[in-house]
Formats: sequence, structure tokens, C-alpha cells
Amino acid sequence: MVAVPARQGEREWAGWTALLIAGATLVRLLFVTATDIANGEAYYYVWSRFPALSYYDHPPLVAWMTWLTTRGSHGSLAVRAGPLVCSVLFGALVYLLGRRLFSPRAGFLAVAFVTIIPVFFASSYALNPEAPLAPLWVAGLLLLNGMREHDEPWRPLAAGAVAGLAFLAKYSGVLLLGVGLLYVLVSPRGRRWLRRPSLYLGSLVALVVATPVLVWNHQRGWPSLVLHFVERTGPEDLGSLALNAWHALVGQLGPLNPLIFPALLAVLVVCIRRSARDDRYRFLALASWPVLLFFWVMMARVRDAESHWTMVGYLPLVVAAGGLLDERAGRLPAALRWYIGACLALTLAGTAVFYAYARNPSLRRFVPAGVYDPDRDFFNEMSGWPEVRAAVSQEAAALDPDAVVASCQYALCAHLLTALDDQPEVYCPGRRRTQFDFLGRRDPPAAAPVLYVQDDHYHEPPGALLPDRRCTPLRTLAVERRGVVMQRYHLWVCPPEGKE
Repeated sequence: MVAVPARQGEREWAGWTALLIAGATLVRLLFVTATDIANGEAYYYVWSRFPALSYYDHPPLVAWMTWLTTRGSHGSLAVRAGPLVCSVLFGALVYLLGRRLFSPRAGFLAVAFVTIIPVFFASSYALNPEAPLAPLWVAGLLLLNGMREHDEPWRPLAAGAVAGLAFLAKYSGVLLLGVGLLYVLVSPRGRRWLRRPSLYLGSLVALVVATPVLVWNHQRGWPSLVLHFVERTGPEDLGSLALNAWHALVGQLGPLNPLIFPALLAVLVVCIRRSARDDRYRFLALASWPVLLFFWVMMARVRDAESHWTMVGYLPLVVAAGGLLDERAGRLPAALRWYIGACLALTLAGTAVFYAYARNPSLRRFVPAGVYDPDRDFFNEMSGWPEVRAAVSQEAAALDPDAVVASCQYALCAHLLTALDDQPEVYCPGRRRTQFDFLGRRDPPAAAPVLYVQDDHYHEPPGALLPDRRCTPLRTLAVERRGVVMQRYHLWVCPPEGKE
């Protein structure tokens, strides 16, 4: 007699969760229709045009996913369809994890939290490796949680397969294996798996799934390892490391919401304190703080750390927050209710302003003088690509039928290739190695005239990158929206040596 209301309650919370996910998806679709892809998204899209076992900067899953979604169209919706689908799957899996660890209401609350955290929202519609990584990470946690409570030998094999897929999404996916091993070693409930061969076979399954990345890197001298552990590292002195670590920590405030970030750290403290007597919180703590520690150390060591790297480390804390609030349902202190309301209001207000600015960039006039930095405004790189395509195509055709296009920075090169549909072909003779090197698109053909494109952000002139050519300015194209100059594109003519 008691089970019927329980099932009804579960269906009710599942229904509310489905409505929440559907509503969030509609909001993401609004942003997709309001903006074109950014330079970084274009870079990942270019990978999908050259299918391979892996790529220089990241593993191949984001490119494979985009290859599938762009079979019928190359528009921004098709490019971003993969992240949109992944976001729906991610929300459903977060609900399942919260429900299995705590209750259906806790699952709903966990989904509500990830919905209002900005970094999860942005990665759920923009093309990026975190889009497929997020649902795979939660799926991995679900399988590891199943190993807490069940003994079927297939569970480590499935967990290994998901960890391998997470590695194909992003190299940090390998940390899922570390989370599983750490839990098995630390938890009294988990140590039973150390005596079972299926645990070790699961690691072998992960290795097999990750084989494409290993083969691609082995054939090329492990360039991805060199990139992430050598080329990207910065100064090693203690002062610089401490400063980078501080910037990495403070840099979490924006992506995680300035009010939610300290709350998640407080949840981590609670998880650690409860670990001794509650294996659920031990599991969530071990799935969080070691991952966050790893990322903070890496962010302190590299020159170009990005604040979204840590997002998977907060996922267990979001689920734990749902469980903690579920315990106190109906008994929340007034101060806590106000705090949660403030978190929601801040995210809603920020989202509304973000969307309004995406539609009307003239709103930047309200930003105080000296605060606005056009180089940090990625909306500037999203606008005007039909005009750029028309201008570049016209000038290249007038230059020579064999003319090619080149630029100075890999993301700008990628956006040019995307806008032109690689007609004419695009090359990228930048100062650093990029995926264009592995596509055979670094150095333009010696006999082909080059139409060189730079903008106000990536403004290195062609002289140093094309030293064998004498380049001359051709024209400047100013892209405007609502009376605001979003970006200026500068075109140069670089004929072959001896044909100036």
C-alpha cells in the first residue's frame, strides 16, 4: 500500500524534470538562433570536415559528433545540434544519479542546479568537447555507483567502456578511471572489487575504446602530449604558480555563478565530513575534490588555462546539494531560501542580459568606459560572415583562379574555411602548431597567390608568416550591427615570389 504513492511521487518528479529539461532546451535554442558560431566552434567544425582517428588539440568525439549532425546542413543549428542533444541526455542522467543516490526530488533539484550554473548552460549549446564529456561523465558516475550496490561482473566492463568514451571526448576523461580506482581503494564497500578480475578487465576495455587516440598520436610522435604537457606550460617559479592558482580559483566565480561557487565548496566540506559514516557522500567527495585538485594544479602550470575545465569536478557536488536539500525539505531556514532565490535571480538576470546583448550589441554603450574590452567580446567574432565570405570570394576570384586564402591564427583560419566552404582553400601559417599542420594546410602552395586576412583581434600582418612574399594591403571590411562596428577585416594581396 505504501509503494503506490512512492511510485506516483517518482513519476511526478520525473515529469517536472522532463519539463525543466524541455524548457532549458528551448532557451538554448533561442541562443542558437540569435548567434552564429564563434571562432572556437568553427575550429572544431573544421575537424569534422577532415575525419580522422584523433586530432592535435583534443580527442575525436566532438568532431565525429559534428560530422554526423552536419550531413544535411552546415548551418549553426546543425553544427550545434550535437551539444543540444548531449544537454538533454546530460540532464536525464543527472536526474537518475540523484534519484538513485538519494530520491527523485533530489534528482530534480540536481538538474535544476546544473540548469542555472552558467558554465553548464554555455557548454550545452556551443560546440565544444565538454558537450559530449558531460553526459559521459555522469554515465560513468552512475555505473560506479552501481558497483557500490551490486556485484554483477559486467558493471566494471561497462564503466571502463564509458571511461574510454569520455577519454575520446576529452583527455581529462581518463580521470574517471582514477575516480573509480580511488573509490575502490578507499571505500570498505568498494574494496571487494579488488579481488575480482572484471575490475581489471574494465581497465582493458577502456584502453581498447581509447585506441584511436593512441594510434593517431603514436603515428605522429605523440604531439598531443607535447602540446598539453610541454608547449602549454608556463613559468615554474613558485610566485607565478601561486598567482596562476589564485587566478584559476577566482576565475571560477563567473562560470559557476558568484553565489553558487562558494555554496558548492561548502557542499564539498559537508561531503567530506559525512564520508566517514555515509558511503554515498564518500563516493561523491572522492569523485569531486581529487578531480578539482588536479585541474587547479594544471591551471596553475599552463599559460592559457580555461575556467570551464573544472566543471566535471563540480557535478558530484551538484548531486550532493540536491540530496542535502532533499533531507531538509519543508524545513529550510529562511536565510537559505533567500540565498537560493538570489542564485536563481542572478542567473536569470544574467541570461536575459546575455540574450539581449546577443540580439542588440549597441547595448555595449551602457558599459562603463575603460571596462569594455573588444578582444574579450566573442560576439564580435560571430557577426558579419556572409559579408566576409562575399568580399573574400570576390577578391580571391579577381586575384587568380588558383588563389588561396590564409590567416594568422587557427580559430580565425577555421572560421574563414567554414564561411568559404573551403573554396578557395584556406591555409594557416601561424607561429604555433595547430590542427592545420596535420591537415597539410600550414604553408600555402608556393606558386599560388595568397589573399591574406586579419582582423582587429588577430592582427599579425603577413610579413613574418609569409616571408618569401611581398604583401600589400588591399581593402578593409567593417562589419556593423545596429550601428556598431563589430569587427574589421583587413585583406592583403601576397603574390608568389618573383611575381610582385
